[in-house]
Amino acid sequence: MRTKCDFLTQTLKPIRINYLIYLPFSFLLNAESAVKQVLQVSFFSFAAALLMAATSVQAQEQSVKMHFTRDVRFGTQDTKGQRLSGTETMRILEHDGKLFASTGVWTDRPYFEVKDGRPWTGPQILIKDSAAAQWRVDRSFPRSIRVDGLYSAMFETAGSGMQLTPPVPLLIASPSNGIFTRSDKTGQWTRCRGPEDDRIGMRSFCTHIDRITKVQSLFGGSQNRGAIYRAVYDADAPGRLRWTPEAELTGTGRVMALTEADGVLYAACGIKNNLPRSGGLFRRIDGEKPHWEQILRWSYQLEAKGDEKTILRGLTAVVDPRGGKNSVLLGTCHYPGVVYRIDINRNFELSVELDIRSYFAEVFKVPELKGPCLSAYNDMPQTVDPVTGESVHLIGLWINAPVSSSREQRASAWYLIRSDNGTYRHGRVFTADEPQPNPPRGLLAVRTIAVSPFPEERSGVLFFGGYDCADIPSRDTAWIYRGTWLKRQ
Repeated sequence: MRTKCDFLTQTLKPIRINYLIYLPFSFLLNAESAVKQVLQVSFFSFAAALLMAATSVQAQEQSVKMHFTRDVRFGTQDTKGQRLSGTETMRILEHDGKLFASTGVWTDRPYFEVKDGRPWTGPQILIKDSAAAQWRVDRSFPRSIRVDGLYSAMFETAGSGMQLTPPVPLLIASPSNGIFTRSDKTGQWTRCRGPEDDRIGMRSFCTHIDRITKVQSLFGGSQNRGAIYRAVYDADAPGRLRWTPEAELTGTGRVMALTEADGVLYAACGIKNNLPRSGGLFRRIDGEKPHWEQILRWSYQLEAKGDEKTILRGLTAVVDPRGGKNSVLLGTCHYPGVVYRIDINRNFELSVELDIRSYFAEVFKVPELKGPCLSAYNDMPQTVDPVTGESVHLIGLWINAPVSSSREQRASAWYLIRSDNGTYRHGRVFTADEPQPNPPRGLLAVRTIAVSPFPEERSGVLFFGGYDCADIPSRDTAWIYRGTWLKRQ
């Protein structure tokens, strides 16, 4: 289905790398106004875009070198005899000095049944207690298909506004049909009394302290309701979270990401239809009667099935590469396969910081990179490159190496490393000990990257996880690899 956005995309198509799009929240009321908005881009912004294009092309020549080892093999048993199950590793993150990983079992059909004598576990939360420890099952969710959200919160205030001394850490997981929290003392998971019908799954989470009321809340973006809900810390509530029954924002597509920038909370909501407030970038206006203000929409394309061409992933606040005092926002879109930069201080100017397809077309020496181009499934975690000492952000990818590339390249999973100046390098997850993992599709996609929290590994160890079933029957295809930085060649 062709949308009004397609006219804009086609208009800009000749400028393949770092073309600039300026889209206020009234984006695309008609095609003519869209073109006028593009033509009103300042000369300074256009020159900056050309500069970014040049640096991005130069960055293509620099690849990142890491040594990888597989850290867990799904389909086996952990040290306590529990089966490790997963078709996708959804998220890896640090909490309480340990690593936790969430999985999904999408396309391991038929669901909820014993298969080939193998018990049905549903998706799981795994835990790694130390650098030397093996991953083990912490919790299974047999009535779900995926753990859509996993988040480590640190609460500084209770719902009353009272300061919590010391702050209270809380690990939150949301399988397909509910919200659970974990006790760090006992390791037990408790189901929360969630908003509305208690069966809402959350895709994204973020904590935020209201700048007017000074109360800290947890915000959850729903996977299947197109809404944003709010909870506060309450030691007496089930799971220690008290959810407000009514949503603060409704009527959008999937809420893929929530993040803070300079004390303001933002949400990236999938675009459900052509109605003005059915999706896009929103910001919360704090206060006793808070509300969400729509800021802009990105280029999108509505389809009869699926929403991948309407969503923005990985919304993350980073330092301004131009040296401004305020943050800028980054996000990625499968359509048209780009990293967007949103300049908050430039009236939320939206520009393409990196054309991922063009970047990897250069890497693979092909005219065009075809196939999927998903990126930043969850976020863009920050770390320090131990080789250069610079601050960088990590972006997982699902791209398919072209048929002209080697078998090893086609079996690998790829990622980007972004420097604070807005330039990019790339790397791939691969080990020569296992040149053809997960046949026939390989590792396929990096969904999640986490920095090791273990003291002996802080000098440069990352954990990568992923796979994307893409609605293709799969079994035990999830993976987690450990990557160690190597000196750049």
